[in-house]
Amino acid sequence: MANVKYISSPAEIPPGQNFVLIAAGYDNGNARHPRGLTITVDQSLPDSAFLAAIESAKATAEAEGIPTVFVCKQPPC
Repeated sequence: MANVKYISSPAEIPPGQNFVLIAAGYDNGNARHPRGLTITVDQSLPDSAFLAAIESAKATAEAEGIPTVFVCKQPPC
């Protein structure tokens, strides 16, 4: 199962590492990148929505062989 690591900025993701990033933002959305996926969760939603996004990201990371889900709760991320 993928580990979850809380970060304060995407700059903390090690260079060259594939990633799934859960980021607090001002709307909801997904963006694919060459090295991974960013899932943005609207910061105005309850914490349960953020926790659900983390669980979904862990499943995605596991399916894609990515060891760590990075979580950035303080926008802008």
